[in-house]
Amino acid sequence: MITVLNAFCAVAATVGLGYMLRALYHDRGDVALRYLCVVFGLSVVGFTLLIPAVWVRVDALFDAPNIAALLAGNCVTGLVFGQQIVLQYWIHPPAEARRRARRRIVLCALVLIAMALLFAQLDPSVQRPRDFSVYYGPSSYYFTYLLLYVFVYTSGEVLIARTAWRNAKETQDVHLRRGLRFLSIGSWLTLGYSAVRIINLFGPRLGFDLSHRDDVSVVFGNAGALLAMLGFTFPGWGPRLSLVIRWCVNLVNYHRLYHLWATMHRTVPEIALFPPRNRIRDLLKLTELEYRLYRRVIEIRDGQLFLLPYADSTAVDGAARSARRAGLGRDEIKAVTAAVAIRTAVERRSRGRPGDEGLVLHPSAHAAGPDLDCEVAELLHISGELRRVHLASTLGGGAPEQGPAEAPGREADAA
Repeated sequence: MITVLNAFCAVAATVGLGYMLRALYHDRGDVALRYLCVVFGLSVVGFTLLIPAVWVRVDALFDAPNIAALLAGNCVTGLVFGQQIVLQYWIHPPAEARRRARRRIVLCALVLIAMALLFAQLDPSVQRPRDFSVYYGPSSYYFTYLLLYVFVYTSGEVLIARTAWRNAKETQDVHLRRGLRFLSIGSWLTLGYSAVRIINLFGPRLGFDLSHRDDVSVVFGNAGALLAMLGFTFPGWGPRLSLVIRWCVNLVNYHRLYHLWATMHRTVPEIALFPPRNRIRDLLKLTELEYRLYRRVIEIRDGQLFLLPYADSTAVDGAARSARRAGLGRDEIKAVTAAVAIRTAVERRSRGRPGDEGLVLHPSAHAAGPDLDCEVAELLHISGELRRVHLASTLGGGAPEQGPAEAPGREADAA
């Protein structure tokens, strides 16, 4: 399982690196993007080295047992400092960010040198690609090496988590805000890795051993790393994702309004600018959804205005009273009365009967809302109520203009 997790993270980091390199190609002057490319590159190398088959081959290449452990640790240390530098360029002016970046680069170099010296003293001659930390844990040199590594890793992740979350509250860019929150959550999650490593460091000295749960640390570390990668890339592809989600929502809403639109169109065919030849063709139209949804809303509203004089005021008033008795909210009452007005108007017009000239509904029952989303939400509500009215009148066997026929069903729903 751990090998699969490391391989998956390596692939994810490779995809992220390709995405960052593409972005850097189009914006070569962005210093933060350069450091992000380094961060993702280190992630690719680090996770790849932790795959046992790669570990063994790297050791053979350098003729040094377990050198892959040192290289993987160096990659993780480097990317933690790299993530901090990226955040500095995101939240500070260029001059200030450069000053802070230089300080972190020097500190990172000193840490890497200290880790290399401690690892050299360890002389890990027995190759352990799967349980290196557990096997060499008792060594005093490895204890110092791992203590330094965990301290730098943990302090760096805490700093990243706090900085990202604090600045997520201040930014107005919704996609950057979400990316910073993903990064912050991922950084906090990696502290589970640190906790297990610290327990394994001090546990044997305190009389307990949890080394058999060392794989838990990898799960925390990998999960946190994946969220961090998501956070760093989200500001770039988040807007595209929003467009895809918007398209899907429009598609669903367009077809959810079909029943209400079809009810209008059967009675008032002239409302349709481009009437579909059949339902299947309508379902297969996947382009210009924003425009077609807008047209559907307009045509429904036109149908409401046309049918309003044919509505039965007695049924509408009765439905409103029943809805109020059932404890329904203001918006639900408007939807109920609009649905009853539509239903009774369609019935009366189909029978050639006149309506009530003095009928007055709430403006939102037949007039445009403040924007398309509000319009769609209102009409979907009306469509749902229209189905209820139709079902109640069908089950009750009475004419829909009797109004209270649907009230028991609504009151039952409220109960």
